Amino acid sequence: MLHYILFPDVTNAQKLYDSMKAEGIKCTFAPTPREADKCCGVSVLYYNESDKERITGLINSLDVKILKFFDGESGNPDRMKFC
Repeated sequence: MLHYILFPDVTNAQKLYDSMKAEGIKCTFAPTPREADKCCGVSVLYYNESDKERITGLINSLDVKILKFFDGESGNPDRMKFC
């Protein structure tokens, strides 16, 4: 199971991503899974489900706007392969 945070824009994604990294939460930018939203966009993928409470605290303290949290399977394994 993969854990994503979906955003309305890149500014909010970057703000939360930087704070998560500073807090030592393992995360990376990822395309928004098609199962989560019909529009393409950016999301932050985090790896440890137990970090969700800490992330929620960061979202609230930084006043970051998110669309939702999404937990899903890895989907199409070829989606992230670019060459």
